Amino acid sequence: MAVMAVAYEDLPIRADGFTVDDLAELPDDGRRYELVDGVLLVSPAPRWEHQRACLELAVALRNACPDDRVVFAPTPDVRRGQPTSVQPDVCVVARADLVRGERYLAVPLLVVEVLSPSSVGIDRLLKRDVYARLGVGHYWIVDADKPSITTLRLRDGEYAEVATEYGEAILTITDPFPLTVSPSQLVLP
Repeated sequence: MAVMAVAYEDLPIRADGFTVDDLAELPDDGRRYELVDGVLLVSPAPRWEHQRACLELAVALRNACPDDRVVFAPTPDVRRGQPTSVQPDVCVVARADLVRGERYLAVPLLVVEVLSPSSVGIDRLLKRDVYARLGVGHYWIVDADKPSITTLRLRDGEYAEVATEYGEAILTITDPFPLTVSPSQLVLP
């Protein structure tokens, strides 16, 4: 599938759905291309506030992360067969699941999505469902515009909210590893 996309109208349409093999053929144009059940999701490049929150949270996670885990931001693709491939903003994986020279094919321990104006519904609803189906144990949703962190834990195949903290409040978690962070420390004052 050769295609050169310069506008959303130029993106290909596949009645039979896209596969992860099709993703390799899409242009490297600054947009994020993801698949959910064969449906192509295209997102614009994130704003700097989004990127800053990703970086600050990744650093906080890395500083608290045990040696048997690895923090990624940007992240490797998280896949489920041919029709699903998503890219969380930040993720934590088991070091044992990383094989040098091979694609990451395991399930992350924690995924984080930082909300963008174009992704609120996707992150709060669609990706929540996708990550639950994949079996990701912990899902966090970060809002950099109205600083907050919502932590969710997978229980019986569905996410249950563990905690939400706003602004200067301190979020203290113990699972998947101990961490103390404030939503306001993820954004510039």
